[in-house]
Amino acid sequence: MTPTITLQDVDAYIERIRASGAMGKSERRLRLLEHLAKAEVLDKGDQLKAYTIALDIFDKSEDFDPSTDSIVRVEVGRLRTAIAVFEASTFADTDIRIDIPVGTYRPNITYRATYTPTAQIAAEPRATRQRKTSWWTVAVTAIATTLLWIGWLEFYAPRQDPAENAIAVQIDDLKGSDQSGQQAGLILRRVLARNKAITVLSAPEDAKLHPHAEFVLRGAILEVDDQKQASVELINAQTSRTVWAKSVALQSGERLEETLAKTIGNELRVRLFGVTKNVLEGRDPNRLSPEQLFVMATWVPGPATNAVEWELERIELMQMALEKSPKFGAAHSVLADKLAYLANVYGPSDTPALRDQAHWHAQRALELAPLDPDVMFNVAQSQWHSGHIHDSEQTMRRVVALDRSHDLARFLALVIPYTCRVAPDDTLAEAIGFDANLSPDNPIRWLTLTWIAWLHLHREEYSAALEAETEAALIFQIPYTFMRRAVLLNKLGRPDAAADVIRSQQVNWPDISPEHFAKVTIPRLCSEEDSAAPFIENYVTLAKAMTPRL
Repeated sequence: MTPTITLQDVDAYIERIRASGAMGKSERRLRLLEHLAKAEVLDKGDQLKAYTIALDIFDKSEDFDPSTDSIVRVEVGRLRTAIAVFEASTFADTDIRIDIPVGTYRPNITYRATYTPTAQIAAEPRATRQRKTSWWTVAVTAIATTLLWIGWLEFYAPRQDPAENAIAVQIDDLKGSDQSGQQAGLILRRVLARNKAITVLSAPEDAKLHPHAEFVLRGAILEVDDQKQASVELINAQTSRTVWAKSVALQSGERLEETLAKTIGNELRVRLFGVTKNVLEGRDPNRLSPEQLFVMATWVPGPATNAVEWELERIELMQMALEKSPKFGAAHSVLADKLAYLANVYGPSDTPALRDQAHWHAQRALELAPLDPDVMFNVAQSQWHSGHIHDSEQTMRRVVALDRSHDLARFLALVIPYTCRVAPDDTLAEAIGFDANLSPDNPIRWLTLTWIAWLHLHREEYSAALEAETEAALIFQIPYTFMRRAVLLNKLGRPDAAADVIRSQQVNWPDISPEHFAKVTIPRLCSEEDSAAPFIENYVTLAKAMTPRL
């Protein structure tokens, strides 16, 4: 029999979320949460309408009209954000869990899987009782239970073909006049092995399609005018449509392995991450492996949504991954990145407790997976968001040492030192050259272009910076990038256009604020530099110009 949730459970939850800092300094948001939760516990959830909430919590008069005043909808949306941030922290060890589904004001309140009813605790011998089960005890118990179930499944449960539960990519040996085609197939297989969310399949002996293959990698090594040329294409096995294709010519003295791994392998890996993520988005996350959840949540150029809600969903996915595999270092690395990112760009998420959580997850990731370049990449990003620029540069260089083909890490290691410094001509030229060598439709170009814009901004080359930032925005944008575009428009005497940029993003980032960037975001990024005042002043000037416009 499921125990009944009590008002005391709600009180304990409220105190814990208050202590976490997820609510910031908003006492009204805490009162809103308490009001919604206790109404549900008292079987009055059907009375939770925008009108009654406005009168009870927001002191609105009886002529309040929810159709013209969105305060309740907006504040409940912010409450959902705060709850999601709380759930991503180690403070979330409460007996109950509360969430408010989109489209309703009625919360779902359930006991956590780790909850032990009071009656059961009372039945234990006094010597073994504890006032509250520690997280370590819960983790050990969960791991032990998992091992028992694995043992049972190993001997009794029916086995499944792993390919049925994974995204399978079939690699055909690349056609060629010598052994180069077979060699190329082995090289690309090593590149794809980094993506733990997929299963790499060899072509069947009859050269037909493997029954479980969702994508096929094909290509050829050709001799053209005494020069070898490698051509590769990724094909959707279900539709037979080409998802991506690339051809490169080997320069004189260049080794096939180096060209494939660096020029083709890098972009192939990014593209496959993207198509993998698209496929996984259509599946039940509860049935995905931790590795597949990681692909859905980690920083992947391509499929993403520029919105705080999307970022919070990635946090929830990583919480699910840790429930499945408590020592999955990759999940800790994503949580470190996401929590540090939100803390720096989004005021409601900037609390000491959540910044501590980001640091803790980064340290845990380093302990559990110090040799995984994808984990190290996320940790480097987390360090950057937190203003530890030197550490971020060093960690990016560690990524390159672990994976010599990780050109994006090499690019970031080049530009990160100039987060709050003026880049010399050769650094700017190298960054521009890196971007120029990418395919025009390569999804990582929004990142290379926005960094080029940043370098131009610090050099007071505002028109060139705006040109690069505008091009980047056509691919993707995040708070760092659209706020920098607003800075540039303001510097060029177009404050109304700057306000339009910020205003257009407020639907996805309701509490986004130029003041937060001026007082927190940029000063934090520049905290290691003594001469960063001019760069911070750019955002201070923007905040002042936006005050009468937003």
